[in-house]
Amino acid sequence: MIVYLIIAFVFITFFLIFFGVLSLLSRRKDPTELRLKELGGGKEGEAEEEKAILPLKGAGDLIGLSSEQAKGTRIWLAQAGYRRLQSVSNYYGARLFGALFLGILSILLTLYFHLEPPLILLLVVVGILIGSYVPKLWVTLKIGRRRDEIRRSVPGVLDLIVVCVEAGLSLNAAIQKITEETKNTYRALSEELHLVNQEILIGKTRSEALRNLARRTGVDELRSLAVMLIQADKLGTSIASSLRVLADSLRVKRRQRAEEAAHKTSFKLVFPLVLLIFPELLVILVGPAIINLVKALAQMAG
Repeated sequence: MIVYLIIAFVFITFFLIFFGVLSLLSRRKDPTELRLKELGGGKEGEAEEEKAILPLKGAGDLIGLSSEQAKGTRIWLAQAGYRRLQSVSNYYGARLFGALFLGILSILLTLYFHLEPPLILLLVVVGILIGSYVPKLWVTLKIGRRRDEIRRSVPGVLDLIVVCVEAGLSLNAAIQKITEETKNTYRALSEELHLVNQEILIGKTRSEALRNLARRTGVDELRSLAVMLIQADKLGTSIASSLRVLADSLRVKRRQRAEEAAHKTSFKLVFPLVLLIFPELLVILVGPAIINLVKALAQMAG
């Protein structure tokens, strides 16, 4: 018991020290100070994404990541809704914590049951792999759910934007209005449109903000929306008519996906029917006949 307590104490101590160092390295700086430094002679033309990744360089170096790898991971986490500066550090910290936790738990269980050394090594390796993979699986599943939510809400939001534009509002004002009106119904897409408004307010062009929207969500429908709005700005075409055409096409695609899912249902039901339902029906229907047949054969043989 003393050995187990020592192992648990060492693990908890290492965990607290590790996350303490990460929190210090990824601590958000004062926005006023960052703005004053930028106005006081920062590098001109530096992208906002590069500036946002700067506080993570220390944490990235600590866990063996380069700036490009941390940037790619941050975009991947943003697709799941994790947009804080310390999200990259928290993600890799969660993977490390899961690996250590399940690894030590596997060691304790194998020592408790007095297993053989090869089996101990196998269980520890499996525990470490599972613990490091669970956070990645969680983020991947959340990205899929969030993309589906955004994909279902795009046609309705486009219809609302068309109504606002035809009523005389500009596109930026229409997006801001829709963001306020749909924050309770289309929450994920409303948050993304709010970020688009914020990027435009701080000085980014609309095309750049729309490209960031498509890259941040990873949804094909929003990528098509960004390309269409950028082309409409360049060519001077009517934004309302373009949005209406895009909304109609996305609605058709949504109906086609629903029909495709409905057609797949019959095929997906084959496996539970064959493996779970048909054997029981066979036993119920044929079982009494087999019992009677065995009895009849036994009487004839007797």
